[in-house]
Order: sequence, then C-alpha cells, then structure tokens
Amino acid sequence: MYIKEIELNNFRIYKGVNKINLSPEKDKNIIVVSGKNGFGKTTFLMSLVWCLYGKNMQNVDELYQKEIGDKGGYGKYIGNSLNRLAKSEGDTKFSVSVTFRDVKIPEITCNEIKITRTYDIVTSASDKVEVLVDGFQNELIQDLTTDGKQDGEEIFIRDFILPIEIAKFFFFDAEKIVSLAEINSPEQRRLLSKAYTEVLGIKKYEDLKDQLESIQDEYRKKSAKPQEKSELSQIIADIDKTQIDIEEIEKSIQKINDEKLEKANASNDIQRKLIQEGNQMTLEQLNKLKEEEGILNSKLSLLQDDLKELFDLIPFGLAGETLMEVSIQLTNEKNYRTNKFIQEDVGEKPTKSLMILSKRKNHFQLLFQRKSEIFTRTKSKT
Repeated sequence: MYIKEIELNNFRIYKGVNKINLSPEKDKNIIVVSGKNGFGKTTFLMSLVWCLYGKNMQNVDELYQKEIGDKGGYGKYIGNSLNRLAKSEGDTKFSVSVTFRDVKIPEITCNEIKITRTYDIVTSASDKVEVLVDGFQNELIQDLTTDGKQDGEEIFIRDFILPIEIAKFFFFDAEKIVSLAEINSPEQRRLLSKAYTEVLGIKKYEDLKDQLESIQDEYRKKSAKPQEKSELSQIIADIDKTQIDIEEIEKSIQKINDEKLEKANASNDIQRKLIQEGNQMTLEQLNKLKEEEGILNSKLSLLQDDLKELFDLIPFGLAGETLMEVSIQLTNEKNYRTNKFIQEDVGEKPTKSLMILSKRKNHFQLLFQRKSEIFTRTKSKT
C-alpha cells in the first residue's frame, strides 16, 4: 500500500484545490517534502492525520491533544482550519482527500481507495467522512455502520487502512522520537506496547490465538450439558452487556472531557475580559501576553531539558568545597616539598664552595712558596 495522491482544499494555508502527486516512478519510490519554516510542512503532515482520524487525531500525538485543549475543544480547534482568504470570500467548507493504491483487504478486490474528510464551519457539528473503493461506496462500510456501530468509515480506516497505534510511528518527527524516549507513565507504556504489537505484526498472532480459542470454546459448548450451556449463554450475555456499558461510559467520559475543555476555554476568556475591564490593557495586549507566556513556557521546557543533561555534574558541584580544600592541601604540600629541596640545596652549596676554596688556597700557598724559593736562589747567584 502506498499514498498515490493528496488533495487539500481551503485547508489552512492551502487556498483552493491543491493536489500533490506521490506516485512512485520506476525505481524512485521515496518522496521528500522540504521547505523553509512557515511554508506548510507541519500543516501538510497534520492534514493527513486529520483526514484519516478526525477527532481521534489527539490519540495519535500528544501535540494535537494539547493544541485541542488550548483551543477549548475539537470543534474550535478544527473550525479554525478554514483558509482565511477563502473565508473572507464566503467559503465555509474545507476538506482533505487521501488516495491509497494497492490496498489489500480480505474478500475485497480493489485498485485504490479514496478517503475524504470535510468540515463546514456553518452547518457541521462534526466531520463528514466519505470512503470510496474504486470510485464507489462499498457494502462492507455500510455493514460496519448497520451492525449497531456508528461511523462505519472511521472503523474501516482504523481496521483496514492504518490503525491509530501504527499511526504513532507513521506520522512523526524528531520531537516525537524524543517524546517516545521520555515515556514513563504506566498508561503511556501500555499504549506504546500496544503500538509495538501492531507495528511488529504481533497482533496478527494474537488474533489467530483468539480465533483458535473461540473454536475450542465452540467445541466445548457443543459437548456441554444443557445446564452448562444455559449458564455459559448467560455469562456471554452479561459480557456483551458489560461491553456495551463500557462503550457508553467511554463515550460519556469523552463527552465530559470535551465539555471540560470548552468550559476551561470559556473560563479563560471570562478571566481575560474581567482583567481587561479592571485594567487599561486592551484585549490584543492580553492575547500578546498569552503568546509570550507560551513562548516562555517553551523556553522553560528547553532549559529543563538542558538541566537534565547537567545532572551528572551535580555531585561535583555539591563536593566543590571539599575538592577546593583538597586542591589547597595539595598545593601546600607541593610548596613545602619545593622549599625543603631549596633549603637542603642552600646548605649543601656553601659547604662545597668552602671545600673548593680551601683546596685552591693550599694550591696557591704551595705555588707561592716555590716561586719565592726560585727567586731567592736567583738573587744569591747574582
């Protein structure tokens, strides 16, 4: 499977229809997307995540989760994705389409699958997703929707195109690698372990194991007594009911979390307005301070990372005073030994000099005596 084409229509900085062809050419099968800062690389990556997962994009990367929380919920976050110029011209819709080739789906023969996600800032309370298999809607997607499950397209994407667990490794950058290395909570480790099972193909073996256990259960069920069959049926019914209750509770939790984000955002707006009423500061100035706060928080995070790199030096810092005392002691011992050698040298040199002078004195006396004798003899002869 590979991505054949991506189409962005009025999505953020991409005004109008922008088609990007990613089809490989012969032996050229690597596509590099590059550009300067602010030219749309991050938006391009985000568009793929949004197209495939919509509201569930917050489960792909914590960055999206944080941005959605800061905006006050998914609706406000994604509602700001309409291109500003297109909005000023009266457009209300934006969309992203991704076309896949060579997708292998059990019991379905197809050449390509096109997924389109659309949002209307006026009429949409949520995204609208369309999945076309070779240009047509497929019964499989309709069955997923009519089996008592909502959002058949969403289920189709997660089950047959790219599970969210794999997307954690499929859509990433350098910062994502760092965040994976810093995972430490039990919940994060559980999600990462689940992602590994998907990426490494372990889940296929787990599914096969579950199927074999189901077959074993069926054989046991056939050989069971009527009372045991009745008890087993009741247990299965209870499990199904509990599973439904769990799904309902999870939906309620998600709904409450969304409401919590919206209320938190509304609370921040009210606080800013209250501050503005009691102060001469304008709303633009308050928003600027908010942006500066975000920048300072980012710098604080970077400084904390730098501090972590200095942890190995902390013991030396704590022992600095002791190390200084040791250094002074070593210096004093060195000076003491040097002075001792100098003193010994000073005492030894005069002794040697006196001995030399004494020897030379005797030599001069003997020489002077001989010269005197020669002089006396010479005088007596004359």
